Amino acid sequence: MATHKDNGAVIVRKTQKGDLPEVIAMIQELAEFEKMPDGPQLTVDDLIRDGGFDEQSMADGTAVFHSFVLEAPADPECLANQERLTSMRTVDPTNARPLTRKLIGYAICYYSYSTWQGKSLALEDIYIRPAYRGNGYGEVFFRALAKHAQENRCSRLDFHVLSWNPATTFYRRMGAVDLTEAESWHFYRLQKDAIGKLARNNS
Repeated sequence: MATHKDNGAVIVRKTQKGDLPEVIAMIQELAEFEKMPDGPQLTVDDLIRDGGFDEQSMADGTAVFHSFVLEAPADPECLANQERLTSMRTVDPTNARPLTRKLIGYAICYYSYSTWQGKSLALEDIYIRPAYRGNGYGEVFFRALAKHAQENRCSRLDFHVLSWNPATTFYRRMGAVDLTEAESWHFYRLQKDAIGKLARNNS
């Protein structure tokens, strides 16, 4: 995905390794919003390995997800705090984000395959911090992900949403169809313990 700008206000770009601690923090924020605060079990090291941010996964192409962040200008108070904290510690300039920018959202997705339509993009998470909602940033982010899907020859973009999430109105406005409602498809999952039980019983 090429860097996408919205009049210089926000930028959608690929996640960098130095962004991952903040991405983990936002994953936790999303879980709390979804009323499942104990859900996330990932670490930064897991994201580094699974997202292709280490030398091994970059070399053998074993990354299993793609990640993007939404970046905005820092407000003056935040900028002053960042400058104060930076002056107190050593920062690696190759990994440091400019003090004038901050992360306000993230998205994690991966490719899947449909025997009806071919290559698809599955959107696992898309999140924008509450203080930055209502400014049109969600549409900027979602359109950028749609462009990524189109550029990578995906026939569809799939995602799931909690029934009470007010974002359902937004997704409908973006053209999304609720398959549970329209076609009676239901989303099923085997958790890790269920997978283990099935595997043991098959040995």
